[in-house]
Amino acid sequence: MWKRLVVVLCVPVVALSLLVACGREDPLNEPAERFGMVEVDYERAIRLSAAEVTAGELVALDLKEPESDSPEWESRIADQDGQLTTVRLDATRGEVLGTSSGPDLTDSERQELVRLLEEARILPDEAAREAAETAEGDVVTAVELQERDGDPVWRVSVLGVADETAMVHVVDARSGEVLDRSPA
Repeated sequence: MWKRLVVVLCVPVVALSLLVACGREDPLNEPAERFGMVEVDYERAIRLSAAEVTAGELVALDLKEPESDSPEWESRIADQDGQLTTVRLDATRGEVLGTSSGPDLTDSERQELVRLLEEARILPDEAAREAAETAEGDVVTAVELQERDGDPVWRVSVLGVADETAMVHVVDARSGEVLDRSPA
């Protein structure tokens, strides 16, 4: 009896759901649904990625395909010599999907990367938190260590889920001060 009642009640609900979904131009662009599969936030992705490289430090993190059924975090981790390793994480479960050698850098590029890491006092998750504090519900989608006028900065990409605005925040890697905010 209960099984029949459940089926009788579920069929109209499913049909109604399908009709409502068909009325939307693109249901994946609905803010609540867009990041529905992303369970691993940037902070956890940073910790999991860095743990894959002995004495490694994160230099870049990017959320790939957040609207898909299998979103991934892709990161670049630098070892003490400036050698890069790429780490891919499942953004739904936090499992490491694979690691590989990162892009080959010249000796001078590795030295510059090591210098930037040594001068950076602010960790990438701290920079991302500073950038994302501007509005509740914002989602950090990328963090990258860069050089700006010879100084280390974190470039943090943030998506406002409520209004779909993408902003790039430049955070001083020494002080944590947000130097610049601009539309992506």
